[in-house]
Amino acid sequence: MRIDHVIWAAGDLDVAAARIEDELGLTAAPGGRHEGHGTHNRIVPLGGGYLELLAVADADEAAGSPIGSALQAHLAGQGDGLFAWCVTVEDIDSVAERLGLPVTGVTRKGLTARLVGVEEALGQATRPFFIERDEGIPDPGAHGTAGGITWVEVSGDVSTLDGWIGGAELPVRIVDGPPGLRAVGIGDRELRTP
Repeated sequence: MRIDHVIWAAGDLDVAAARIEDELGLTAAPGGRHEGHGTHNRIVPLGGGYLELLAVADADEAAGSPIGSALQAHLAGQGDGLFAWCVTVEDIDSVAERLGLPVTGVTRKGLTARLVGVEEALGQATRPFFIERDEGIPDPGAHGTAGGITWVEVSGDVSTLDGWIGGAELPVRIVDGPPGLRAVGIGDRELRTP
């Protein structure tokens, strides 16, 4: 298990990509539209994980999706900023069984994957959700040179985090505050919610 990616909620993908380039010197690559979720993205490959810039593409479709509706609520209440984090696992079915949760899917051009715990993680970003990309689907962050995701910083009720991730050792910093994802280390740099 390792940190796979961190999601930045974006009201506008162009504005978010410009911010990441200005602040971190990193370039966002085209992503795609997530079928059935009303969202679309851009990818910032970090070479050991990636930063996903995620925005609403279709408000009506997004309202009917757990991912899309959580993104809409985040943007309406907090604006642009860190939104969620995800860890990759080798056996998503065993994670689903351990947590008693269903496996769902996500599809966009060039990516198909199975997910567990999305609604629970988006409801309290102290916890990650889990992903297993389908066979033959490459890691979108593998070719980056930014030094990878080196840590995440979360706040909120973290007493259940260890059980949620099954005791895995992950580079997580815990701080006081309301539930959420506060910052991410990218190589020797950091990105924080404004």
